[in-house]
Amino acid sequence: MTSHKSFSYTVGAVLLAAFLVAPVAAQEKKPTKPQKITGDIGLLDSEKNYMIVVTKEGKLVTIDYNAKTKVTAMVPGKAKISDIGLGSAASVQYTEKSGKNYLTSIEYIAKKGGE
Repeated sequence: MTSHKSFSYTVGAVLLAAFLVAPVAAQEKKPTKPQKITGDIGLLDSEKNYMIVVTKEGKLVTIDYNAKTKVTAMVPGKAKISDIGLGSAASVQYTEKSGKNYLTSIEYIAKKGGE
């Protein structure tokens, strides 16, 4: 009789866990609205494909990117992520998925006196 109770508790715990996890999994699949921020490029790691944008309020936003990311220099023309210098003013658009921010596009103005 004890094994039946243990089995019932185990099945109950598994079902409870499934009900608690299901809403979280559903939320992760929901597409998020793109967000837009402006600030300066504080860090640009081209090996790990991420950057940190420092907003005027001092907030640090870490954003991942890939080869498909749209990059535009404010002097109109196509650009690459590697063209962006630290301290460049930027307008960044990104989406959030599974707790990470993913860059969709960036427009930047090169820092005066350098890249």
